[in-house]
Amino acid sequence: MLLQVLLNGILIGGIYASFAVGFSLIFGVLRIVNIVHGEFIMLGAFITYWLYSIFGIDPFLSLPVSFILLFAGGYLLQRFVINRIIEAPEIMSLLLTFGLSLIIVNIALIVWKGDYRLVNPEYAGANLELGTLIIPYIRLATCVFALLAVGGLQFFLQHTNTGRAIKATSQSKDGARLQGVNPARIYAITFALGAAITAIAGSLLSMSFSVFPAMGGDYLLFSFFIVVVGGMGDLPGALVGGFILGILQSLVTNFIGAGLNYIVIFLVLYIMLITRPAGIFGRGLIE
Repeated sequence: MLLQVLLNGILIGGIYASFAVGFSLIFGVLRIVNIVHGEFIMLGAFITYWLYSIFGIDPFLSLPVSFILLFAGGYLLQRFVINRIIEAPEIMSLLLTFGLSLIIVNIALIVWKGDYRLVNPEYAGANLELGTLIIPYIRLATCVFALLAVGGLQFFLQHTNTGRAIKATSQSKDGARLQGVNPARIYAITFALGAAITAIAGSLLSMSFSVFPAMGGDYLLFSFFIVVVGGMGDLPGALVGGFILGILQSLVTNFIGAGLNYIVIFLVLYIMLITRPAGIFGRGLIE
């Protein structure tokens, strides 16, 4: 029983990690807390839902579409809206992204209504049985794809010129500018990457959880938990934080009660802020 619960937490933790990585990346480079992050998850989920419902496109094949659409949308949003307050006090970015979040959610409610939807492909109920362990194929596949997305982002940051420019800008904007880097362009690309990988996470979540316009709120809170536990701006830490959240939720739901999930999560968050404000590895940003 315990092994099954831990396995369930690990499988969902991989998806949690993928959307938290986007949140952490944006904060680490732009130094803004992106409240509209949850809506990127919601939009990714709806892209997958509508492609599956209208055109019958397999949910996993919709991942590149989610990535491309949210990369383009994120780039334009940062370049022409968020970039205008990038040098302003932090409260301005909070207010702006909060306002953008409200606008996107309300447009989604008008267009798609408040109905709960689910992407339910034919193989949704198939399981792999290993002794007493039951592994849903779709949960296993979504976890693997989420980890591949995180790995791809890490590879991009480590081994491409643009990725190295992003890391340089995160360390010192003025220093990067002296090396010929255009910070405004790097900020837009970083925000676009964060939005795109978050959209992939939303597409993956749509295969296991309900899709509705206000779904981003819970996942925004989960993102805060993960990046605080893993360390703000620390991508490997966000990966570990995602697994911690998945396992913690699974344990609480099965042994204490689903109604206490948020109480336990915020208790752990409070303890982390008091004892390890720089994250579990001590590498996060403290501002």
